[in-house]
Amino acid sequence: GLAGDQLPAKSRTRFPGVGRSCARRGAARERERAVPNMASQALPSKTSSIGDVEAGAASPQGHVTDDEPPLPTPKRKGKKTTARGLQAVERSKSGLSDSDVDQAVSAGVRQHSFLRAESELSEHAGGGSGLLTKALIMCIVLIVFPLTCRLYGLTSAKRCTCVIVAMLLINLWEVMQLYCTALLIPVLGTLYGVLGESRSIVETSTLLVRNIFNNTSFMVLGALVINGIFTKCGLDRRFMALLLRNFLVSGSTFLLMMMLGGCLMCSVLYSGSLVLLAALQPVLRDGLRGGVITPYDCKRILLGVAFCSNAGSALLPISSPVNLITVSLLGDFEYSISLDAWVSIALPTMMTLMTIAWACLQLVFYSSGGGLSREEAWEKQLRMLPRDHVELTEWHLIFMGVGLLAVLGITIYATQLEPIIGHSACLSLGVVVIVFGSGFMTKEEFNSLDWDILALVGGTNVMAFLVRETGLGMELSDSFIRMEFVESTPYQLLLIVAATMTVCLSALLGHSITGVLLMPLVVAVGIKLQAAEETAILLAIAIPCGMHFAHSSFDNVLSQNSSKSLGRRSAELKAKDFRAGGLPVSLTAVALVSTIGYRISTVFFGKDPQGSRYDTPDKLMPRVAKENARAAMMLQAVPALPS
Repeated sequence: GLAGDQLPAKSRTRFPGVGRSCARRGAARERERAVPNMASQALPSKTSSIGDVEAGAASPQGHVTDDEPPLPTPKRKGKKTTARGLQAVERSKSGLSDSDVDQAVSAGVRQHSFLRAESELSEHAGGGSGLLTKALIMCIVLIVFPLTCRLYGLTSAKRCTCVIVAMLLINLWEVMQLYCTALLIPVLGTLYGVLGESRSIVETSTLLVRNIFNNTSFMVLGALVINGIFTKCGLDRRFMALLLRNFLVSGSTFLLMMMLGGCLMCSVLYSGSLVLLAALQPVLRDGLRGGVITPYDCKRILLGVAFCSNAGSALLPISSPVNLITVSLLGDFEYSISLDAWVSIALPTMMTLMTIAWACLQLVFYSSGGGLSREEAWEKQLRMLPRDHVELTEWHLIFMGVGLLAVLGITIYATQLEPIIGHSACLSLGVVVIVFGSGFMTKEEFNSLDWDILALVGGTNVMAFLVRETGLGMELSDSFIRMEFVESTPYQLLLIVAATMTVCLSALLGHSITGVLLMPLVVAVGIKLQAAEETAILLAIAIPCGMHFAHSSFDNVLSQNSSKSLGRRSAELKAKDFRAGGLPVSLTAVALVSTIGYRISTVFFGKDPQGSRYDTPDKLMPRVAKENARAAMMLQAVPALPS
């Protein structure tokens, strides 16, 4: 029963097969110990700990052989070492029902998958940077750049460019988490004296910190709470059970319905891929063992979850932080976007994209079936149906109605409710108060909200303020417009080029950082083109379409991690699988955004941008510049006094 590395060196040399066999058995025992331990962490506080083994002790991948199920765990006399036996002991100690323990195990596995995905997402750039490299990057960002900005007397626009370059360096070399990078923006802006010598450091820091939180930040908080309501009601497992009762999991219809329905579900759930994969993982594992599905079927389904989750984040203005950032940026420049305009553009584009993505996955990961007849496959599949752990009570139904009404009030009826409730941020705060004040959601659930998203939005608010107030947006858009290529190019062709660049950047850098850095510049260029609303919406929709790398989005990382936990090497998602399935989908998205999306946008915003591209709109000018212009006009209007 010793692990392979615990055998004597001579034994490992003479009998390598014995070492490998012992290593496999040791890994199997560690996995069995880890499962109940994760369950004990997720159980209520009245239960006692099952074991002292940490959840991280088990191998997260759990590979044994290429296509064989894991080896059975050796039994010890007088003790049961299986997860089921330990769960029975735990139930006898705590008095919990079977469904309570199963739900706790599911929550523990879900939390473990989330932490693994977050860790892998932070290490996608070559496995993470070394300490020396990170220290060098921080020296450049905190010492070299500030000295350069102040000693050489750079303009405010160039200092803002230094802030953007510093963020890119920190993100590309993975010096820190993205939400920490976002919170660093006001600090860097202050160190660089980004608003120029005319303002003191205290004035600069006060202005930057003041812009971290605005109405958009509280709308994000409301969206997170609405997401928690739907998750608490168990909509993910009910949706999966509905699919499994009506469609064969290895069939093409199951994949199509899952991608279309998952896309709609992820438009109101920030963690849609997480809850979908939590419901799918036991189905895929049991299906592989029972021969219901093949490894190619698993890859096709997991990629389908990732793609539909990415596409769903573009459907509504509240579906993702990038969308809320876009709406906030347009609001800063005194533009507003209606829900019907956004949904009319995004919904047909993304539903068409999901249909094409489904066909692409069917071709790339074609499978002839698991070798069972249709009747045998149905019989085994019905035994794999997930049990509904959440029984919907009147309390659940009431708050599901509250969440639905809040979505309608924030999106569709925001303008009509302004005389009553004011800005939609007040409605979002009202939802938070009702949900937690009534006790439907607990303090622990409040603490477990995705606060890093709020930090990300706060950093983006500061970046948008800098792009406008330093004049960088005006200078950049003016330089872009005066290029010979742009002067003679129709708007739709410019849109194709911009969408292609956006998709490539989002796939390479990740969706969140692309939204933080790119959208302030996109809005500025759109204003210069006299097409602010359509440019912002179309490119915001294009950002989640960059999905041909495993690290492109959190949804992609979660799908890859889920494939590793199935116990089959042939079912694991590799980098080439994301490229094979995701690259055609990304290229198709560029074509759809530039054709279907553009044509629909002309219905709401006009056929072609009107006005001269060389004129700088008043909305794009910094507030200081606008105030100076107004003062000059007033002086010209005052008649000269007689001498």
